[in-house]
Amino acid sequence: MRLFSVTLAILLLGLGNSLLGPVLLAESLHFSIASAEITPDVDAPRPVWMAGYYPGRAATTVHDPLYARGMLLSDGQTKIAIVSLDLIGWSYPSTLSIRERLPEVDFVVICSTHNHEGPDTIGIWGESFIKRGVDEKYTARVEETIVGLVKRLDASQQPVTAEFATIDRPDLVHDTREPIVIDPTLRALRFRSQVDGSTLGLLVQGTTHPESLGANNTAITADFPCYTHQRLAQHFGCPTVYVSGAIGGLMTPPETGIVDRQGASVRLTTFQYAEAYGNAVADAVAEAFKRSQPVDLTPFRIFRKEVAIPIDNPLYRLARSLNVIRRVSYEWTGEPDSWGEQVTREFRPERAAAVTEVSLLQLGKVKLLGIPGELYPELVLGQIPNPADENVDFPDAPLEPHVGQLMGDEPYMMLGLANDEIGYIIPKRQWDREHPYAFGRGAPQYGEINSCSYEVGPIIMATFAELCQRAQRPTGDR
Repeated sequence: MRLFSVTLAILLLGLGNSLLGPVLLAESLHFSIASAEITPDVDAPRPVWMAGYYPGRAATTVHDPLYARGMLLSDGQTKIAIVSLDLIGWSYPSTLSIRERLPEVDFVVICSTHNHEGPDTIGIWGESFIKRGVDEKYTARVEETIVGLVKRLDASQQPVTAEFATIDRPDLVHDTREPIVIDPTLRALRFRSQVDGSTLGLLVQGTTHPESLGANNTAITADFPCYTHQRLAQHFGCPTVYVSGAIGGLMTPPETGIVDRQGASVRLTTFQYAEAYGNAVADAVAEAFKRSQPVDLTPFRIFRKEVAIPIDNPLYRLARSLNVIRRVSYEWTGEPDSWGEQVTREFRPERAAAVTEVSLLQLGKVKLLGIPGELYPELVLGQIPNPADENVDFPDAPLEPHVGQLMGDEPYMMLGLANDEIGYIIPKRQWDREHPYAFGRGAPQYGEINSCSYEVGPIIMATFAELCQRAQRPTGDR
């Protein structure tokens, strides 16, 4: 009987890709990777309003296509899809809609690179400050594309091994806000075929805003990640899913120090710069994999939690009242674990809240942190001024737990703008909107204007701490 069982198992595995579809053994890592184009039609009668910087920037041409790039991982029991969009952001309600259409996948993560040279998918970069910039038909098309992409990934799984690598490149990051704190670490996973050892795909986490082209560009482009993808394909002969890490603060490509292939300096806000910088990121990743270590990514455990965050930003509240931002909100109860009645025209509470999601994926030895916005590097490294500058708004606020503290020595990657875009996630001790201002400044620094509230940083980091505690238990929950 035992011989028959073993023989039957071998036969089933041999038929896995033909008659019966892939047969996945428990805790055997399987992987697939693919992409689908999501470039908007700039020749359509309706203008394509470009996201980032300011309203009224209509696209005039397409320099390079935009993509949804995705991978699907399975441990034989659980399937996780990770999709990255060449877009400014994606909303949690749209993420939930996509998940409902993919019941065969246990968890779907939809990240945005935070590209400032693509279409408005949030609403606040339309023709003017009071006009919504989102094309709902385009949003529906992207949703349809993501669903089709994940279904295609689910049908093309291969057994793989994995390697994890990191490299610190502080020369590739510039911080535009005091105090100067950067997370210089590029993090990456490499997936190799169990059959022939070839590299099938990469997951790469970057460190900066994709905004090397600047506010005057009107050509649709994925910005420097376009060139990062191309260069990594030259290095490894495979596709990549690129995600952004802790880019709040504001983390940008450096103005100086980037050179082209001939060693000549290139100027920021040009495609020559975007190419040179994108190549530099890819070359750094290739260098990191010279010292990579094999890593076990099974079994999978999924931890997630919905939380409410208050919408105190007066510009966001105005945008909601003008129907520029269209998102369901609720009465803020004062607690992130609960929310009140849905806001309507008839019911307008003093403080409203949006519901978002924080997630933690435990893939064997590696953790993937699903961050629903732009995390300040201070909340990764714990480099929050202590004592705080006396002129910040909340100098005595408790220090939030930070990623480095929560992760310890365990390998991890950050999936920035995962499943949502709630704006900047700022340490409460660095919130600085009221005069007098910190660091002797005569005006507030950039940051708070694109954050929902001073409560967001404490809420998000406390939720990560809770999820990490849950991950330490012998059995996982979702």
